[in-house]
Amino acid sequence: MNARSGTLRYIAIAGLTLALAGPSLSGAVAGRQVHAAATGGILRIADEGESDLPSIDPPSPQAGDAQSSVVENLLYGGLVRLDDKLRVQPNAASSWTVSKGGTVYTFTLRPGLKWGDGTTVTAQDVVWSLTRAFNPAYAAGGVSFYLSHILGGQAVTTGKAKVVRGLQALSTHTVRITLDQPAAVFLDELTYSVAALVPRHQVTMNGSNWTEHAAALGPFVVKQWKHNQEIDLAPNPYYWRGKPQLAGVTVEFVKNTETAYNLYRTGAVDIMGIINFPGNHLKDVQNTPDYHTVPQLFTEYLVLNEHHSPLNKPLVRQALSYAVNRATITRLLSNRFLPASGMLPPGMPGYNKALAGQVFDAVKAKQLLAKAGYPGGKGLPKITLDIDGGDNDGQTKAVALKEFWQQVLGINVTLNPLEHGAYINALTAHNFDLAFIQWGADYPDPQDFLSLLFQSNSPNNNGAYASAHFDSLTRAADIAPHDAASRYQKYQQAEQLLMSDAGCLVLDWGKANVLISPKVKGLGLTALGGGSLIIPPNWADVTVQ
Repeated sequence: MNARSGTLRYIAIAGLTLALAGPSLSGAVAGRQVHAAATGGILRIADEGESDLPSIDPPSPQAGDAQSSVVENLLYGGLVRLDDKLRVQPNAASSWTVSKGGTVYTFTLRPGLKWGDGTTVTAQDVVWSLTRAFNPAYAAGGVSFYLSHILGGQAVTTGKAKVVRGLQALSTHTVRITLDQPAAVFLDELTYSVAALVPRHQVTMNGSNWTEHAAALGPFVVKQWKHNQEIDLAPNPYYWRGKPQLAGVTVEFVKNTETAYNLYRTGAVDIMGIINFPGNHLKDVQNTPDYHTVPQLFTEYLVLNEHHSPLNKPLVRQALSYAVNRATITRLLSNRFLPASGMLPPGMPGYNKALAGQVFDAVKAKQLLAKAGYPGGKGLPKITLDIDGGDNDGQTKAVALKEFWQQVLGINVTLNPLEHGAYINALTAHNFDLAFIQWGADYPDPQDFLSLLFQSNSPNNNGAYASAHFDSLTRAADIAPHDAASRYQKYQQAEQLLMSDAGCLVLDWGKANVLISPKVKGLGLTALGGGSLIIPPNWADVTVQ
């Protein structure tokens, strides 16, 4: 996981004793008119887990977490987009062609396209924006992998060049992007936030503060960013799909998930649970019209730092994996998730239900640890499991894992709770032994779960898993025709290798649980997580009645 953790879930530490007032959560509470603040068409969204966003500048490493993406998806757009069915659709570009064996993409910009301040968008702006994403200042961000095949991009990132050779404005309205090799998911990658287009004139005029009033290609623009409180958005009058009917959107930063639930109950927000829903309240809401759920392309796993002994030994990693009863952990979490056996979740193209994945086998776990030279855990170096302070279920999961490893293997794993920001920093710096990662799809393709996370050169490979065979399989699949059966077969072989090597320890597959006021019309849920969980058919048609 890079800082972007696809669908991080966040911690709740306080109890809430409000009783449901009726079949719907919408209504008057304690004499207060629920959703009164939204009657003017202001949609209020709870962004759980952080007290503020470190950045909403799309290519920045600090803008890659799920909370930031909630806002970014409202503000920005790229050449193409994912629709509510997760299909690639035109956005800034009205059309494109692909030539030279899948290495040259030529995009035609939409006629009359404007930034949120009314300035015309040109092909030169597109080239400038994508070139900016390769800036060395953003080297730790996702561009170095998501857009790595744009010819000459890495040379800019490493400071060896100032111009990306593969980016060219052929005219005012035509952009050519040349790749160094075919990439099956290139169009999907262009839908991700690192490829979002930003307005050159705003960045030039306002420098690092430009996002305080960002007006880009999304349905909304920044009206006011009240740091450590909320960000207020106004409708983009130049949005190419039509000016939004909403008077605005307010995204409230709510560090505590339980607090977010309380805010929803009292009508202070219209949507909560995009990032995390407090599982202890599921039974309270499941039969109300406010409650919405959908399976997610989501896998939670433990990343094992192979730079640290003894986790650099495959036998130790395998022993840790076989010692975990995933079904028990999901029961502890009220069966809100499915026990995972592989990295690719059900519903993902290439999902292999016949995978010989990771399972619970206490006898085999003991045998493997003894074979590694640590019978009964004797002589095993100290191992620490970091816990994300923003994970609602983190402590429960960590305690369960600790007990499994103690009872099955005879080892005592130290638990280390960290504040969310410190946790992300530790992952990025590879300063951990074991840590939780919750990954939701950026786009529906196995490349996003395998190549992106576990190829040896990927910046998202926090555990430093390295397998030449895995790299060979996934790289071949990455350049194969998008829907070729042989492509998915290679990914399945790579996934089997990853599971057998215990290059990660999978825990669960997820589903989203979200509360949306019945007064909100025009929204829908997708199988993606984080800020991409809600992708309406058209933001311009969303209303709050």
